[in-house]
Amino acid sequence: MNISFKGIEAFLALEETLSFSAAATRCHMSASAYSQLIGRLEEQLGVRLFDRNTRKVTLTQEGIAFSFGAHRIASEVSAAFNELRNRSNLQAGRVTVATIPSLAARWMPERMQAFRQRHPGIALRLHDVSSKGCLEAVQRGDVDFCVDMRRNADPEFECRVLFQERLHVLCQKKDPLSRLEEVHLRDLKDREFIHIARTSGVSAQVSYLLTLAQVKGSGLEVSTFSTVAGLVAAGFGISIIPYHATHLYHQPDLIVIPLSGSKSVRTISLVRLRERSLSVAAEAMWQLLEGSAQPPKAI
Repeated sequence: MNISFKGIEAFLALEETLSFSAAATRCHMSASAYSQLIGRLEEQLGVRLFDRNTRKVTLTQEGIAFSFGAHRIASEVSAAFNELRNRSNLQAGRVTVATIPSLAARWMPERMQAFRQRHPGIALRLHDVSSKGCLEAVQRGDVDFCVDMRRNADPEFECRVLFQERLHVLCQKKDPLSRLEEVHLRDLKDREFIHIARTSGVSAQVSYLLTLAQVKGSGLEVSTFSTVAGLVAAGFGISIIPYHATHLYHQPDLIVIPLSGSKSVRTISLVRLRERSLSVAAEAMWQLLEGSAQPPKAI
C-alpha cells in the first residue's frame, strides 16, 4: 500500500470541513481533482471513508477508525518538519566536540560561550581527551569533530589549521632560567625534567626536544598539568607546557618562559571525517571556531 501524505492531508481537510468544495480549496486543488484523490485513497484502503450525497458529507465507521492514525501521522510529520526548520534556523540541535585538555581549560569554553549566546537553543557537549582520544572519538561518531594538535591528518580526515602556539618552559621563579626572556634548548642541557603522560598530545614533541637538548629525566611522569605544577614548585625539576596551558600556573613561586626555535611550536587544527557531513549546528560551530581563532601573542 502506497498512501501519500497528500492523501492524508486531503482526508483531514474533508473530515474537518465536511465539504468537498471547501476541502478542495484548502488543499489548493480543483473540485474534480480533489474528489478523485479521495476516491483513490478509499480504493487503496479498500473501504469507504465518507458517506456523501447532495446535502451532506459524513464519516463512516471506517473513516472514524482511519482518523486516529491520520491525525497521528500528520502530527508526527508536522513535528518532524518543525524540528528540521528549527535546526536549519539554528534554533535547535546539538554539537559535541572533543579537544585536548590544554584547550579545554579556557580556549574552547570561551568560544562555546560565544556560540551559546548566538544560538541558545542548541545543546553543547565537550569531551576533554588526549590527542589520540580526539581522533578515536571522531572515528566512532561520539563527537562531530575535534580540535587537535595536528597539521596533516590521515586521508580519512579533513584537517583545517587554526593556529600555531609556542611551547613554554615551566620553572621556579628562583631558577636561573627565570631571568631569561626566551629559553633556548641549549639552556636546558642536563636539567631534570618532569614528563606529562605519554598519552598527552604534546608528549612526543616534547620528548623530541628533550633529546635534542640532552635533558635528564627526573623519573617522574604524571597525567595532569596541575600535578606538573606541584612537582615543579616542590623543586623536582622543570617542565615544558603549551601556551594555552600557561594560565593554569599562576602560582607565586612559578614562572613560564617561551621556548625558542621552530621545533618548539605546535599546530592546532579542526579535524572531522571527510565522508561524514556535519549537522547544521555543528557546521556553524566549526565556522565559528575557524573564524575566531587568533594566533597567541606569544608566537
